[in-house]
Amino acid sequence: MDVIDWFVPPAVRDDPRSNTRHRGIAKSLLTISLVVSLMLLGVVIVRGHLPAVEYALFAAGIFTPVLGALLIRATADITLGLVVANFGGVLIIGVWAFLTGGINSIALPGFLANLAMQSTFGNVAILLVTGAALAAALLFLYLATTMGWVPVSFIAVADEPGMMLTSMLGSAGMVVLAGVVVARDRARVKAHLRQAQHAAEQSSRAKAVFLRSMSHEFRAPLEAIRDLAERMGADREHPLSDVQQNGARNILAAGLHLGDLLTQVLEMSRAETSELSLKIEPVVMERVVAPCLSIIELEAQKNSVRLVNDCGAHAGSAVWADRVQVKEALLNLLSNAVKFNRVGGTVTVSCQPAGAAYLRILVADTGVGIARERQHQLFDPFSRLGLEEGAIQGVGLGLVTAKRLIERMRGRIGFESIEGLGSTFWVELPLAEADAAPG
Repeated sequence: MDVIDWFVPPAVRDDPRSNTRHRGIAKSLLTISLVVSLMLLGVVIVRGHLPAVEYALFAAGIFTPVLGALLIRATADITLGLVVANFGGVLIIGVWAFLTGGINSIALPGFLANLAMQSTFGNVAILLVTGAALAAALLFLYLATTMGWVPVSFIAVADEPGMMLTSMLGSAGMVVLAGVVVARDRARVKAHLRQAQHAAEQSSRAKAVFLRSMSHEFRAPLEAIRDLAERMGADREHPLSDVQQNGARNILAAGLHLGDLLTQVLEMSRAETSELSLKIEPVVMERVVAPCLSIIELEAQKNSVRLVNDCGAHAGSAVWADRVQVKEALLNLLSNAVKFNRVGGTVTVSCQPAGAAYLRILVADTGVGIARERQHQLFDPFSRLGLEEGAIQGVGLGLVTAKRLIERMRGRIGFESIEGLGSTFWVELPLAEADAAPG
C-alpha cells in the first residue's frame, strides 16, 4: 500500500469509483503541502533566516492540508476534510497577508489557489461559503490597510519582488498540479464507467439470449400440452366426463396463460436490449385505437366492462411512432384497465393535445386505483402492487414493456390514480405534420 492508498478510508477501498475520488482528493491535499514545503525551501534559500512567525505560518500551511486528508481518512466525509483544509487555508493566508502589507500583500495569490482547489472538489454550497469567507477576508484586509491597522511587514522591501514571484509560482503550481491530478483521476473514473457499462451490456445481452433460449425451449412442450388438451376435449370417440372436460379446459387455459407470460418476458427482453427494430412513420390514432379496442373487447365482455372510444375530433391526428409497437403499448394499458376494473365498470380511451408538439392518449378506468404509497413501484418489473396472491393473472411486465416501447419512440408515459376511484394512464407521442402520409 502506497502513501496515497493509506489516506483512502478503508470503507471505500473496494468501490473503484469512490476509491479513485478519495485518492484524487488525497493527492491534491498532499500536493498543497508539498508545494508549500518547496516554497519554504525557496524562501529560505533567497532570504536566509526567517522570523519565527513566518516559520509558524509555513508550518500551518504545510500541516492544514494534511489534517484535512487525515479527517477524510478517519471519517470518510469529504466535505469535512475540505472545509477544514479550505477554511484553514483562508485563515492562514489572511493572517499572512495582514502581517505583510494587508490588501497589498504578496500572500494574496494564495487565496485564488485555495478557491480553485475548492471549486475542483467541493460542492456548490461549500464553494459559496468558502467564497463568502474569502470575500470577507479581503474586505477586512482592505479596511485594515486603509485604516492603518496593519503592522509593519516583516518582509524587507528588497525581498518583496522575489517573495511575490515565489508566491505566484507556488499558487500556480498548486492549481496546475491539482488540475493534473483531477484530469488523471477523471480519466480513471471514465475508464471504470466504460468497463462497468461494457459489463452491463454483456450481461444484458446474455440475459436476452438466455430468455430467448428458455422461451423457445418452453414453447415446444407447452404447445404439445395444449395440443393434447384440445384433442382430448374434442375426441368424439372417447368423450370425457364433465369433470375431465373441465380439467382439460383448465389445462388449456393455463397453457395459454403461460404462453402469454413467455411472450411478455421475451418482448420485455427485446425492448430492454433495443433489439426491436422500429419503423417510425406518421400513424393516425383512429387506426390504432379502434383495432386495439376490438382486440380487447372479448376480455372486456368477460369482465363486464364497457369500452368507450372518446377520441372524437382528435382521432384523425397523426403521431410519429411505430404502428405495431404503439399498438402493443396501448394494448398493455387497455388490458390492465380491464383486468383491474370493477364489474360493470368503464374503460375510456381519449385523445387531447399536449402542448403544441405532442398528442396525449389517455386510458381511464373506474377500477380499484393504486395506493399512493405503492405508486412508485408501478413501473418496476414483476410488480403487481399487492395483487400477488389475487385471482388476476399476469406477471407484472405489461407496464414495463409499454414504458420502454413508448420511450424508444421518443414519447412519454405517466399516470394519475386515486385509490378506490380508478386510474388514468397516458401516453404522449410527437405530433406528425398534418399533410404527412398516414400509417
